[in-house]
Amino acid sequence: MRLNSKKYVAAFVFSLVTLPVWAAHTDSVSWDPMQPSTIGSTQVKPGHYQLRAEEGQSQLQVVQGGKVIATVPCHWTQLPSKPSDTEIKVTNNQVTEVDFGGRTQAIQFN
Repeated sequence: MRLNSKKYVAAFVFSLVTLPVWAAHTDSVSWDPMQPSTIGSTQVKPGHYQLRAEEGQSQLQVVQGGKVIATVPCHWTQLPSKPSDTEIKVTNNQVTEVDFGGRTQAIQFN
């Protein structure tokens, strides 16, 4: 009986420790700039990129070819409504915001 209760306690402790990993939500979007662009303070050349952000974190990863090529500071902001599609907003070749389809939160850059 004593051995079984130790197994249950160990399983319970393990699930509590790993709960934050399960709860984290990562948003990701493909981005294919056709000309040199800036995201945060990082300049990128034309090509294929993934932009990844973990909910609640203050940084966005720029990924190319499976490798993180830049980590860009950002902040989450509340949108008035959920956009139907993901949109990367660019002004003068500068990424200013990333809206994720179906979410009321967006990422903005300083």
